[in-house]
Amino acid sequence: MKKTLTVNAQAVLEAVRNAPYHPTALEVYEIVRQEQPHIGLASIYRILRSLVEQGYIRELHQGDESSQYDGHIARHDHAICRVCGKLVDIPVDVAFSSQALQEAAFTVGMVLETHEVRLYGCCLSCQAAQEDKKTTKD
Repeated sequence: MKKTLTVNAQAVLEAVRNAPYHPTALEVYEIVRQEQPHIGLASIYRILRSLVEQGYIRELHQGDESSQYDGHIARHDHAICRVCGKLVDIPVDVAFSSQALQEAAFTVGMVLETHEVRLYGCCLSCQAAQEDKKTTKD
């Protein structure tokens, strides 16, 4: 059940939704501090957790301990750069048949609720940097 948001919670929600990327808690803190200079980092973490629990935003876990936050809560897929860790929305639906998804879930004893595709590779910026290194060595 969604509760009425405090001024600080509304500021955190707007920071996540308006970010052109998937911000970390520290990045949200830096954004919100511009408008709410007395807010603490612990408050940011608490508010982010609450917004996730209430369904306002999604928490995206990377392989390590870090999380990024997504204000776009409708089902969508992501691409992740293995070099720099950049995480971006895929602007097209990566389609699988419902039957294939149900079968995959069934094989591990799970009832499918939703799914997300994650593509891993090397982003354009990192590809360019790798090319620059090759050119410099030659």
